[in-house]
Amino acid sequence: MSILNFLKPKKEKRLVSENDFNANLVKHYRLATESLVSLRDAAIEEEDELRIDYFFYSDSLLKAEALEKEMQNMGYVVNYGIAPHDKNIFVISGRTTEIRMMHESLSKWVAEMSEIGYKHDCSFDCWEIVTELQFK
Repeated sequence: MSILNFLKPKKEKRLVSENDFNANLVKHYRLATESLVSLRDAAIEEEDELRIDYFFYSDSLLKAEALEKEMQNMGYVVNYGIAPHDKNIFVISGRTTEIRMMHESLSKWVAEMSEIGYKHDCSFDCWEIVTELQFK
């Protein structure tokens, strides 16, 4: 019967595997801790609330649109477009609402973004906390 396997519909290959998701989550947890240390050095405390710029990428317009809709529903600024370096990749980026700069809330946010990315098969690539200095 294995001869007829070609008749079965092919399962779409995921961009983000479960192993990728887990490794990415560990990386972002580490970055969150490092970012908080840097913020404390800059006199930004736990009770301060800042926005975060975030970036995902996807291999599908439909996945990028689905992620965009979910981020909009969270009240985040979001947009997407074709990556300048590769016409087969979509970049989804935006800015969060204000988030308290304490370990618990930042770790929760990192986990949520990683999970949302995985759910939509988009890679949660990077993020940056927007400090007051960046507004000037």
